[in-house]
Amino acid sequence: MKIELDDSYLVNKGTNRACYIHPHDNNKCIKITYSGNFKETNREIKYYNFLKKRAVSWDMLAHYYGNVNTNLGEGECVELIKDYDKNISKDLDKYIFEGNIDKDIPNLVDLLSQLKNYLYKEKIYVKDLNPINIVYKRINQAEGKLIIIDGLAHSNYFPFSMNIDSYVRKKIDSSWKNLSFTLNKRKPFRENSIIQDELKKNNILSS
Repeated sequence: MKIELDDSYLVNKGTNRACYIHPHDNNKCIKITYSGNFKETNREIKYYNFLKKRAVSWDMLAHYYGNVNTNLGEGECVELIKDYDKNISKDLDKYIFEGNIDKDIPNLVDLLSQLKNYLYKEKIYVKDLNPINIVYKRINQAEGKLIIIDGLAHSNYFPFSMNIDSYVRKKIDSSWKNLSFTLNKRKPFRENSIIQDELKKNNILSS
C-alpha cells in the first residue's frame, strides 16, 4: 500500500530532495528524491544501515526507520525532530540568526562541544556537516541539544575504510573543519569577538 503525499505534508524542499511529514505518524518524515539524482540518497541509506549494524547511539542523530513506498516514489523514513512544544525544531542557522547570541554564548559553546564529542565517540562521519543539516531541539524553555538530520554518506570507493578508526577520524576532522569555516562566515559569529574566543578556547572552531 502506497503512502499518499501532497504539498499539505511538505516540510522543506532542497535542491534534490523534499521532506514530508509522514501522514500516518507525525513524529516521522519522508525524504523524497525528485531531481533524479539518487547517488547521494543511496549512499546515505547505505550509511544509515551501516550505523544501525554498529548499534550507534542515536542521541544526536535523527533515527532512520527504513524506506517506504509513496505515490511520489520510494522515500526514506526518518525521525522528525520536534521541540518540547511539538513544533518542528529549527535548524542551527535559524537559531544563530534569530537568537540572542550574546545571551546564548555559554549554551551554544556547550551544544557544539557536545556535538563534536558525540561524532568522535560514535565515529560518525557527516559528509555535509553544515548549520542547515543540524537542528536545535528545544527540550524546555531553557535547554536544548543539537541533532543531525541530513548530510550523511557512505563512501562507495573504499567501503571497508569506514571500519578503520584512523580513517574515520580524519574524515570527521575534515567535516568539522568545514562546519567551523561555515560558522565563521555567519555574521553573528564573525562580528562577535567574545563568541569567537570562547569557541576557539574550547577547541570548537578553527583559528
